[in-house]
Amino acid sequence: MIDDLIPIFGILLVMIPVAGLTLGLTLRLAVKPFVETLAAAVRDAGGSGVDSGELAALVASLQEEVEALRQDAAEIRRAQEFDRKLLGAESDEVAGPVTIDPR
Repeated sequence: MIDDLIPIFGILLVMIPVAGLTLGLTLRLAVKPFVETLAAAVRDAGGSGVDSGELAALVASLQEEVEALRQDAAEIRRAQEFDRKLLGAESDEVAGPVTIDPR
């Protein structure tokens, strides 16, 4: 009885890896076009969903805001200098000037 099973086990010992390799290669070849198409679609979409026109408008808006903040900081500095001159040097010793980081 065991002598009858030895050839079957021998055949299975060879056929299982061959079947696995065949299945693996077949799936790789069958799935590859799908993966390439999916990657191309993602690449074409750009990933972020924001086109360059909207992005340029956003950058321009941010630049305008930064420039406005710089002007405000310069006005505050001028006002501090005016207050310092108006009040005299004695108040500088009591309460130092307020500095604003223009970053």
